[in-house]
Amino acid sequence: MIEAIVTYLRASLTRKIRRFFVAEVPLAKKKFSLQLVTTGDLNEDGYCSVESDPKLGVYGALPGEELTVMPFTRRQRRIFARPTEIHTSHIDRVQPPCSVADVCGGCSLQHLDADRQIQFKQQFVKDTFADLQPAEWFEPLRGDVFNYRAKGRLGVKFVDKKQKVLVGFREQLKPFIVETKQCHVLREPVGQLIPDLANLVEGLSIPRELPQIEVAVSEGVVAFVFRHLADLQPEDLQALVSFAKKHSTEHQQIQMYLQPNPPEVIHRIYPETGSDYLHYTLEQFDLKFEFLPLDFTQVNPSINTKMVAKAVELLGLTSNDQVFDAFCGIGNFSLALARSAGHVLGIEASEQSVVRARHNADLNGINNCVFMAQNLFAESPEIQGLERVNKVLLDPPRSGAESLCKKLASHKVERVVYVSCNPVSLARDAKILVANGYKFDGAGVIDMFPHTTHVESIASFSI
Repeated sequence: MIEAIVTYLRASLTRKIRRFFVAEVPLAKKKFSLQLVTTGDLNEDGYCSVESDPKLGVYGALPGEELTVMPFTRRQRRIFARPTEIHTSHIDRVQPPCSVADVCGGCSLQHLDADRQIQFKQQFVKDTFADLQPAEWFEPLRGDVFNYRAKGRLGVKFVDKKQKVLVGFREQLKPFIVETKQCHVLREPVGQLIPDLANLVEGLSIPRELPQIEVAVSEGVVAFVFRHLADLQPEDLQALVSFAKKHSTEHQQIQMYLQPNPPEVIHRIYPETGSDYLHYTLEQFDLKFEFLPLDFTQVNPSINTKMVAKAVELLGLTSNDQVFDAFCGIGNFSLALARSAGHVLGIEASEQSVVRARHNADLNGINNCVFMAQNLFAESPEIQGLERVNKVLLDPPRSGAESLCKKLASHKVERVVYVSCNPVSLARDAKILVANGYKFDGAGVIDMFPHTTHVESIASFSI
């Protein structure tokens, strides 16, 4: 009996291991073959289905196109391919400015006209809310579609076959770094410095021990944070400093940071003096925000300005309002809300972010904000002062704010504005509010990440 159980468990484990490798490992080259296909719908993940083969998905394709494609990987029992030749093009196909747009995982929709990208994202949000439609669909919030990305993590890899270092984003569905001379979505000058960064790392004594470079672009400053797993030599430090000096200009300074173990700790090596803070502004609200390179800030500054303004507009604030800003971060929404509201309570799980929010309140002379560190994902979070709140701003991570929405529904705050980076969790939480008596006043798309399938949205609810 025991031997039979052991045999069964061993066979079961073997099957699971086999399924794992079959599902995740790229196809062997000998299995690759060109295929002529006609594409179906554009999936929310950025690939098109294929009419004749439900297991095949094609990246870089648009609906109704006739293509010759080559498979490049298999994931979760689906084969993914890329076009090698386009025989019949969709009317909204455009030529991407990026030479590696068909391979790079940083973007997946550069081949689709920017206006059609917005329509695609709007339709995805509408489909997600199929059984819960708002009274109004807001006009999309749109901004820069290139030269927009102010934060990013660049992968770094010494490639033995090429005997060189590559710096950039990773390939679609693969761990390999894309070799490119320029990134069109990263803010200048970072997008133009990709080859120079690769050459810089290649010339260091430990090119195999630098796995990534964090990038933060602010007004007048670009910060590079080099993650390194081994000690750098004095000549390495000099090379980093020389790079910063060479690429700094009268209007934009390059700052260089090191991130050894533990990864949470960074220190600046250039310039040696001056403030560590980067900054951005919200001119409409006469606000300046200071932050450190690894702090969370919104990726797209031009969209952030419009997003904050839209949230304030939807809340319809007066000096009598008591506002709760949930997941407040460094105060991005809180301080703008405080310009019109009587009082703002900001809560964030990260103590470091709370410290930064308090710093920014002091920096801007705002004294009607209180910031606290608290876990808002508790089953039934106890929020000190919630009984006095009449309006709420939510900006949660992708998992949403299910428990918090249940809490808010029981308190019947008069208005809720929800900024979401995941329409699926937003739809789930919207149902909670509506089921508890809220009207679904409106919703719309925020184009925070152009040329990607990432969809941000904003929704408004009232009693």
